[in-house]
Amino acid sequence: MAEFKVLGVNHLGLAAKDPAKCRWFLAEALGLKHLGDELVASQKTLTAMYEAPVNASAQTRLEIVAPEDGTTDGPISKYLEKKGAGIHHLAVSVNDIDAAIAHMKTLGVRMVDEVPRSGAHHTRIAFVHPESTGGILIELVQESR
Repeated sequence: MAEFKVLGVNHLGLAAKDPAKCRWFLAEALGLKHLGDELVASQKTLTAMYEAPVNASAQTRLEIVAPEDGTTDGPISKYLEKKGAGIHHLAVSVNDIDAAIAHMKTLGVRMVDEVPRSGAHHTRIAFVHPESTGGILIELVQESR
């Protein structure tokens, strides 16, 4: 089996009841650089990514996730209805997502995505089911090569 490495925190996904206000806060109040928006149509989810420096030599990102305009049946809509606004998921960067998924499965970890799928901002992603993590939704992210 191929080995994989966790490369660090990729981003925190923030489910916001008022995405426009959250965007304003991150950009204007905190002065974070906006890296781009993307619609993940398959998940009925709008994303907005912001750079969030950790220190002089490291960075992570904050991702606002919101329901696609006009939808109420996507995963973010359901999350907001059930749990309200807050941290939706923790995303960790991995160097080999296929190996990471295989490793998780050998340990009996329940996966939401058993094969990688296209994610926002040119990534391949797979979610680990919160049942296997103590209740936290974890996203595995492999950046495009």
